[in-house]
Amino acid sequence: MKFAALAAALLAGIALPAAPVHASKCPSDAIFNPITKVRWNCIFPITIGGVRVGSYDKLDKALDAQSASRPLCACRKGASFWFGVKVSFWTPNRMIDVVTEPGCMMALGLDIMPTGGRLQGSQSSISDGTNTTKLFAQMHYYQAPVWKMLDMFTDLPCLEDDGFDVALMTEVMPTWQSGTLGAIIQPEGILFGNPAAGLACMADSAAAAAGKVVDPLFWCMGSWGSTYPVAGDIHMGDRVEAWAGLAARGTFMMGRMGALTIHSADGCSFKPQPIWTKSRYKLQLMEPVKGGKCVNIGRPGALWTSGKHAPGKDNAQFMLFEKAICCAGISTP
Repeated sequence: MKFAALAAALLAGIALPAAPVHASKCPSDAIFNPITKVRWNCIFPITIGGVRVGSYDKLDKALDAQSASRPLCACRKGASFWFGVKVSFWTPNRMIDVVTEPGCMMALGLDIMPTGGRLQGSQSSISDGTNTTKLFAQMHYYQAPVWKMLDMFTDLPCLEDDGFDVALMTEVMPTWQSGTLGAIIQPEGILFGNPAAGLACMADSAAAAAGKVVDPLFWCMGSWGSTYPVAGDIHMGDRVEAWAGLAARGTFMMGRMGALTIHSADGCSFKPQPIWTKSRYKLQLMEPVKGGKCVNIGRPGALWTSGKHAPGKDNAQFMLFEKAICCAGISTP
């Protein structure tokens, strides 16, 4: 892997998190299988020309409102022009590992980076009188265009044409290992560390519990905590919820690195997302236990994490679903 050499060069200079623990063994039976691991009912609802197919929740209803009100579309890209009907659905196109074993590539079922005990996950108590704990873990972000892998719907112009690839491994990022260093690299995080910003996150948490997402509060992840600092440490009351928080934070980080895009509202193109639009994403737990449904960013763990942490298995894998909006039609000469 092209990341292994870079990771080995950086290991000696990266600060280690406090209170390392014995990492969970990297599972060899977690190789990604899109047919069995993806919760396919998460692609619904599908809206075609304003007609909705499948069940939906409050978040889906809000996102589909524009497609339903403007069912027809027309697009131009260079010399090409096409018109048709607007189609929207949830597409599985990214995977995220949250692992205590550095270099454990769950989608590949192997450990590519023996670190000799360095960079391992940790769990430590927080001495602030709240009797809470903090989790540290590494994150891997994959490009995983499931539709293309299955050779389905490849003619839809709104589906990305990227191949399977490892887009990011946090083991090679010093900023992920230290929240202090991350604050230096991303100083805007200091703005959201004040009590007023924290109080705003209470409103986001309440909205997430009701199945909604408040996009302007981009520094909040509902009940999962804050996006800042963009590092591998997160408060933990529920381990599965903490995994989801790190997966969401990794998605936010990809945007800050200029590597995140979403579908434009007219369905004609992709646009960059330096600051994420939270309502356009959902997460589905695939490992260690397959989740029964997709959850919006920040949804309280009490509503969905029960029975999802298998004993002795502390590496997790998520499928990231994105809301796709597509102008599917006929090209004109």
